[in-house]
Amino acid sequence: MSIYDESKSLPSLPKFSFGYDKLKFPLIAVIAVLVIAFLIVSFSSLFKPDPLLISFEEPTFDLTEKKSLVMKIVVFNVLEKDVSDSVITVTPVDAGAITVFPKEVFIATLGKGETRTFQEFNVRPLHENIASGNYEIEIKFVSAGQTFTKRASIYIKNN
Repeated sequence: MSIYDESKSLPSLPKFSFGYDKLKFPLIAVIAVLVIAFLIVSFSSLFKPDPLLISFEEPTFDLTEKKSLVMKIVVFNVLEKDVSDSVITVTPVDAGAITVFPKEVFIATLGKGETRTFQEFNVRPLHENIASGNYEIEIKFVSAGQTFTKRASIYIKNN
């Protein structure tokens, strides 16, 4: 007998049928889980506290009433660990018009989730004849190698 004999045949292979409709529900479930996970991560970042809060004792700085204004800075450790040797740096954007003292404050340690308030920053114009208008101050908080930056604006009124 030869291998070409019609009475002999090779065993047939099992038939494999694949239906895409069997994948429809698991695929929808995987996509739904991914979308829910993305939404949870996105919303959790919305509820994290701001690492820098800046406020002034008054919204307008009237030079006819006082010569300096106190700026309050609140820092919040949003990192997942205690940090040490953090620095707050305050820089006027228009350094030729206003000054802020002190320019830097060092924080030796700041625990996880801890808040610290500083009410020692004084904002002063450099000249008595400063033009009325908004002046911006940039605040940087460097903690554990991460930098958080925010700008605050104060309106200076000079008649």
